Amino acid sequence: MFEKAGVDWFWRPVGVGRHAFGVAAKRAEPYASVMSFCGVEVGAWQVQRLPRELEWVSEDTCMDCWRRISARWATGP
Repeated sequence: MFEKAGVDWFWRPVGVGRHAFGVAAKRAEPYASVMSFCGVEVGAWQVQRLPRELEWVSEDTCMDCWRRISARWATGP
């Protein structure tokens, strides 16, 4: 039978681009540091809040995060 695979990451614009974070970042204490897949470190509150639409469209997607996520998706978790 097929195993159901869940997504264990999400994207957020955090002021220095749109980066991918592991879902554990959503459960961190608000002022704890969390790290994106490419190594950008921000306060957890920055990824826990829902960004405004303007933030989504005005920040560039981090291509390093994109490559890391794509590689994981291609090979499996």
